[in-house]
This record gives sequence, C-alpha cells and structure tokens, in this order.
Amino acid sequence: MAPAYWEVQNSPKVHEGDIELDEEIIAQLPSESTIKNCRGHGASNWNTTARIDTEKADGESQSYFLKAREFESMKLINQTVPEYAPKPLAWGKCSKPNQHFILFEFHGLQKGPPSVARFTNAVVQLHSRSLGASPTGKFGFHMNTYNGTLEQTNDWTDSWESFYIRGMQQMLKLDRKARGPSAELEKLSGPFLEKVIPRLLRPLQTKGRNITPVLIHGDLWLGNVSVQDQSGEPLMFDASAFWGHNEYELPSIRLLENDWAKECMRSYHDHIPVSEPVDDWDARSRLYAIRVIIHDSALYPDSTHFRETLIEEMGKLVDQFPEGYTDQ
Repeated sequence: MAPAYWEVQNSPKVHEGDIELDEEIIAQLPSESTIKNCRGHGASNWNTTARIDTEKADGESQSYFLKAREFESMKLINQTVPEYAPKPLAWGKCSKPNQHFILFEFHGLQKGPPSVARFTNAVVQLHSRSLGASPTGKFGFHMNTYNGTLEQTNDWTDSWESFYIRGMQQMLKLDRKARGPSAELEKLSGPFLEKVIPRLLRPLQTKGRNITPVLIHGDLWLGNVSVQDQSGEPLMFDASAFWGHNEYELPSIRLLENDWAKECMRSYHDHIPVSEPVDDWDARSRLYAIRVIIHDSALYPDSTHFRETLIEEMGKLVDQFPEGYTDQ
C-alpha cells in the first residue's frame, strides 16, 4: 500500500521562475511596499505556489507565501496553534475567472519530516487546545471545504457516525463519477455503510460514552507538514479542516506503513488515550484510513491502485463485522 501512495502523493508539481501577480493580489499587499520579485516557490499537487518579496521605503523587507485555497481552515488552525501553522493574511478572487488566492506569512522550511516527538506534540496541541471549542458543540464545519479539488460537505451533526456516513456517501459518488461504476464496490457499499460504520462508530456515543469534537486538520500527511528553519518545529499547512473525532487525524500517517508512522501513532496515544471501546481502536483506525483511500481514488482516477486498495480494505471490514451494531 505505502509505495504506491508515496509515489503518487509525493510527486507534486514544482513551481519555478517568475510569476506575474494578479492585480487583486497586489491590492492586498501593504500600499507602502514595493514588490521586488515574485517567483515560484515550493511544490503542490493542486495549487500554484510562490514567494513574494517586498520592501518598504525604509529598506525593511517582508516576504509572503502565495497559494490558492484553505483560508478558513488555516485561519482556525493558526489561531489554535500559531507556533505550528502559518498565518493566513488575506484571500480573494483573482481578476481571471475561477481563480482565487491566499496570502500567508512566509516561513523558511527544511527538507525531511519532523521528528516523531515534535510532530506528535503539534498534533496533540491542536487537538487538546481545541477540545470543547466547536462553535456548535457538534461535528462539522461552518462551511464546505476542499481537499485537493474535491468539495467536502461539512453540515453540522450531533452524531459522529452520521457525519462519517454522509462523508463516505459523498465520496462514493465522487469516486463513481471519476472512475465509473464498479460492481465490487457497489456490492460492498451497502453493508459497509449500514453495518460496518455503525458497528465501529456508534459505540463511541452510546452506553454512557461520548466524544467531544476537536479541530481536525483533515489532510495531515507528510506532504502537508514540514520543519521550520528558525524553530525546528513542525509547520502544518494545506488543511481541509472540520470538527471531528480526534482519532480521525492520523490514519493518513498510518497508510505510510513505516516505522516513523507507527511510532507517531504510539506517541500520540501516549498523550491522548485511545477512545472507548479501546478494543475497537485498530478497526476504527482502518475505517478512518478507508476515508483517505476513497478520497485518493476519486482524486487520482488514472491510478488503478487506489480503487483496488479501497475494495480490498472495505472487504476486510465487511467480512470482520457482518452483523453490524447490536445493543448488547
């Protein structure tokens, strides 16, 4: 599973050379500053990314990072863990149709993943500081968001099970639209939605148990976290945020299936205990990983691996939980 995931996900388009700034972006920069240059910076699967360097009359320099999405997600994450997320400064529509932009504070970044301890501490801080801060007390988000090019529906729900089922139904439709129908997937979808998900998620909120929503990054894999030059701390970006069950955050790391990922999972739960029922944790984690897999299946329709993996992983859980939820 891991090599194919890494090969596709870790092959973003590198942006180089001069980039012409849209007049709407220029209007968001400080009026007293002169733009010295704007050049492609970094890489992204879906966005154009650039570094904008400006200079004030007194010679003071300021740099910005330009992207195209996720203002609301990153605003909340930065407010919660400012030391681990860039601050979004402005966003808007470009003068060209169907193009948008977002400006961030600029951070110099190092190559390679953060250490396990620092990475898991950043995630722990995001979840612990946001615990109980959902504006409605429910699961969801105040607007729909995008993960890659795919819209995520985030209507508020009291039940985590209901929120998760709705998201899976949406992704099954997007996968079918992107790839066409699959008889195997159609056969698995019914028992997966009607039995597997209730069996694994309903116990979180029954028999006196409950889970409190936390702010979820929503797409936290190695392509969306780096190491800051100055502090050496992780920097999380490219979020598709919502308020959800904290355990949902790390299955995208689980899919790497390497020692770093396994140690991250252990380290995280050293700080935040596994939710009850504990015996369901591994199956819940595999369930959450399937949400990542189906998203990638719809996002990369030219890669057969993702749908094959989706069918395989859904089939395992359908076989494991044929009876669904029983109140016993």
